Amino acid sequence: MAQTIETLLHENLHGVFGEHDVQKRRTNIARLWAEDGVFVDHFSHYEGHSGIDRAVAGLVEKFPNFVFTERGELQAFHGIGKLDWGFGPAGEKAVITGIDVLVMKGDKIGALYTFVDPPKK
Repeated sequence: MAQTIETLLHENLHGVFGEHDVQKRRTNIARLWAEDGVFVDHFSHYEGHSGIDRAVAGLVEKFPNFVFTERGELQAFHGIGKLDWGFGPAGEKAVITGIDVLVMKGDKIGALYTFVDPPKK
C-alpha cells in the first residue's frame, strides 16, 4: 500500500529520528526513504540511507535522553508536507523546536529539509 505524506512525516519523526535502536532505525529508513533520498539541515547535507542513518546516529549520541514531540497541525499538499516538532528530555518541555519540510519521491521520502528555530531570547 502506498504511503501518504502524513504517514511519512509521522513515521520519519518517530521511527527514524526518534528511534534509538540501530536495527529498527535502519529498517525504517529502508521502508520510508528513497535510496537516493537527501536530508538537509543547517549543519550538513546527507545522502542515501547510510548518510541519513549517520545523521540520526549523531543526533542520538549527542542527545541520548531526548524525544521528539509533534507540535501544531501537520500541513500537506501535492507531495510536500511540513511538521512542527519539539525535542527535549522525555516528559519535559522541548528545549529545541523546528520544522521538517518533506518532499515525496514516489511513495517514499525524496528529501527532508529541517529548520531549527532560533533560541528564545
